[in-house]
Amino acid sequence: MTKDQLIQQLKASLTKRGSQRIADICVSEPALMHELLLLSFHHEPEIAFRAAWVLETSALQYPEGFRQNIPVFLQRYGDQSNNSCQRHFSKIMMHLLKTNAIPEPFDYAAIIEPTFVWLADEQIPVAVKANCMSILFMLRKKEDWIGEELRAQIEFLMKDGTAAIQSRGKKILHKLAAK
Repeated sequence: MTKDQLIQQLKASLTKRGSQRIADICVSEPALMHELLLLSFHHEPEIAFRAAWVLETSALQYPEGFRQNIPVFLQRYGDQSNNSCQRHFSKIMMHLLKTNAIPEPFDYAAIIEPTFVWLADEQIPVAVKANCMSILFMLRKKEDWIGEELRAQIEFLMKDGTAAIQSRGKKILHKLAAK
């Protein structure tokens, strides 16, 4: 599949099965996986969203196929400004952290700073904020101040937060208290 063919696939309405099919192809062709990552920043929001969705499918189901793109993903993570794509990026980040897939040494500020920005931004969807809470919880030992700042942000968000924010916030606060 060429880049242009990939874009054409992403222009069409996508189902879970379609996302899986494209992920299968991209994993077998490393250059396409890289293109998929770049297309998640496409100027057409629908293409960017679908590319990010397929990227998430690829990263979670085929971690070995995604591995060579981790450095670029980490470098570009904070650049993602499409809210729909941020949901997929944050899910990928949670997966990378849970599986210890981030190559060391790494400057975690490149993850911490944008994740706190997304968490505090009123325009960011609830699902992204919930993922950000989990990401920052997993990173709390990287910097001394993260745990306390995360606690303060969660408490603030829970004051008027949705059920999802309340639920994830309580879980993370409980874990923070347990240390």
